[in-house]
Amino acid sequence: MTDQRDERLGAALRRLEVPDHGPDFHPRLMARLEQEAARHPGSPRRPRWTGPYMLTAVAAAVVVVALATTTILRGDGDLQPGPEPELITASVVRAKVAGALASLKTLQGEVTVECAIFTGTCSPTDDGGRTTMSSSFVTTAAGDERITGLGSTDDAAFSSVTRTYRQITSTGGGVQGQEITNVAAGPPDAFRRSVLRREVASVVRAFLTDSSDVPVTDTVEEGRDAWRLVTPVVVNKLAGPGGSGDQLEVVVDRQTGFPLRVTESLQGRFLQEIRLSNLVVDEPVDPSTFELAFPPGVRVFHQDVGFQRVTLDQAAAIVGYRPVLPTDLPAGFELTEVTAAAQGGQTGSEGMNPPAAGVVSVAYRRGFDQIVVSTRKTGDASPCGPRSAVSCWGDPMSSGEGETDVPEPFLVGGGALAGAQAELVVSARGTPHVWTVDDRLVVTVSGDATGDELRRLAESFAPR
Repeated sequence: MTDQRDERLGAALRRLEVPDHGPDFHPRLMARLEQEAARHPGSPRRPRWTGPYMLTAVAAAVVVVALATTTILRGDGDLQPGPEPELITASVVRAKVAGALASLKTLQGEVTVECAIFTGTCSPTDDGGRTTMSSSFVTTAAGDERITGLGSTDDAAFSSVTRTYRQITSTGGGVQGQEITNVAAGPPDAFRRSVLRREVASVVRAFLTDSSDVPVTDTVEEGRDAWRLVTPVVVNKLAGPGGSGDQLEVVVDRQTGFPLRVTESLQGRFLQEIRLSNLVVDEPVDPSTFELAFPPGVRVFHQDVGFQRVTLDQAAAIVGYRPVLPTDLPAGFELTEVTAAAQGGQTGSEGMNPPAAGVVSVAYRRGFDQIVVSTRKTGDASPCGPRSAVSCWGDPMSSGEGETDVPEPFLVGGGALAGAQAELVVSARGTPHVWTVDDRLVVTVSGDATGDELRRLAESFAPR
């Protein structure tokens, strides 16, 4: 029966009218491949998200065949007309997700973290089973966030108005509080790891920034229309055997552009998952939601990070140099926040970069999209011993210890940074960014922008 069915299916597929390639298809293909080879001499370029070209081509071919066939096989073996599905490409999804994030004002719901490995915020059970943690959340386009544990006393709130972060956590010794004031506009000087803004949203940022045409399929998650994509990731060897995954499965909500589910696995074995549910979009939120009061008797740890919210003129007086900022911003982005500190902290993987003086951290927003620009003085050679100050610096926005970022180097072609060597980095485990360093300043540009946009931003810096 199977052989007869396969023969009938094969005959039906062969009868389909499939147009041939145009006469200029192969010349254009070869020209495109030669251009790519010229751009990256010495090594073949691989997509940052997808695996080897052959695997991507096979997966894409399967998707195209499935979507292009507008007939279905009935039980009697006859091919009958069926509904025509819409061909969804990665570029279409990128555009729709970017549009959703750009127009989003508020988002509320629940976030669930399930783990079979230690993740820093979640630990497996003593017998090796899975642990599940759930919280309610409220977040806004201005950057406000409240995450309240369900079934626990854990609570955290960040107010974009006061630039204050407060947290209540339960430990073996009881309940503890933390208050951090005068925080920077964003990374690499951010002090907190937000589940929504980093662990979840960074996956979508990397997908939007990459240019690879990864296969995307339609799906429904928690009753919501969504897209599903699967991407390989580099295993973090420092996490220990079985402690880091080689694949991420991401289900993205069509309406909000946020992932409804991110699942990490290793050779098909579940490691951890983050899920969003019960989403409420663009409902008004009381500003007092982001004011967290500490319970009486709770011991509170206080830290002042030292970033003042200022004008650009005031920033110059604090840092001792005239701020330089990009001028070629993607459409819709507006300057929303300028912060400055006379002395910054350590940055980079495991804080290996030295503390820097004169830090300016600036945020541009467009809905939930954010671009953060930071500049800081390179400093003298003292933290590096006999080495120069420039060689002392590593990527301030590194994804972290054990993570393998693959930078794409380029020479800044214009603006105040012209001639500087820079790196473009896109990682599903971190924030897409460009960084560069010279004998004067260390500069980062990061956030919700494509690779081309990040390059243009770096090449449009001017004194402000």
